[in-house]
Amino acid sequence: MQVQAQAPDASKIFVFEEVYPFRAAQEQAEKKKLSAFGMMAKFNPLNRPREDTVQLSRQEMRLEPFWHVVAQRSVDYTCQITYQVPVHNLYAQTLQLDDKVFEVTRQKDKARIEFVAIEHCHRKIHFDQMIDGMQRDIKPAVLKAYIEKYKFTETERVERPDELLKPLISMAAAKQLATASLTSEAVNAYEIQADLTHFERTHLYLRPVFAFEFRWSSADKVGVIEVDGLTGEVVENGRWFKDKVSQVLTRDMLVDVGAEMAGTLVPGGGAAVKLLSKLVAPGAPGH
Repeated sequence: MQVQAQAPDASKIFVFEEVYPFRAAQEQAEKKKLSAFGMMAKFNPLNRPREDTVQLSRQEMRLEPFWHVVAQRSVDYTCQITYQVPVHNLYAQTLQLDDKVFEVTRQKDKARIEFVAIEHCHRKIHFDQMIDGMQRDIKPAVLKAYIEKYKFTETERVERPDELLKPLISMAAAKQLATASLTSEAVNAYEIQADLTHFERTHLYLRPVFAFEFRWSSADKVGVIEVDGLTGEVVENGRWFKDKVSQVLTRDMLVDVGAEMAGTLVPGGGAAVKLLSKLVAPGAPGH
């Protein structure tokens, strides 16, 4: 039976300080607005977005969540295995260990004895991964670089209801992704005595992102330009997320925020492993 435990101080909230100013982000978005509707539209000779037909419809600075989950699975188990031990004495017929006698078998010039033994084993399997809370195709290395390069502050509570996006992957779902990854590691056991997954970190990071929605009037379409509030990087195929956390967020509430996502990951873990593979695929684009 698998058991889960969590360190008392495993859950923490960190908020990044805004580096790239709003005004600069706004200017960047205005320059890129004609690219907000895709490459096909931009280069369509018959109907393409123009400066006079594309106007800003709304804008926001939002806090986008991502998780840093660190966990370890510890397994105590036994293996039943047949050992083959070489015998070097040319004249040996049997070997006696305590009160057991083993017959020496020979094949050409090699001799050996065989016996079945029980191995008592202890194995540790580690999980250390960044998981984007909005199910974006963002490489874990990009999220890790935010932590390494930019300033953030630990906080007990976040009171920014108009800015904080509601995670599409809750803490419960992030932990389930970790559990599914850990349990997908095969343990070749005759019998398992103990199987414990211990969560050392379930850290929530909130990073600033500017979003600008533009309306293309002649085509009745909308597109979103995003500007990273840390790096200033522009994303032309952005998204507008409508669901915000409508209340004060504390560490104790992390389990509940966006928790309905956890229910979509089946107990068997197959869907969770596939989702995790998609989220952390090495070939996934930066954004």
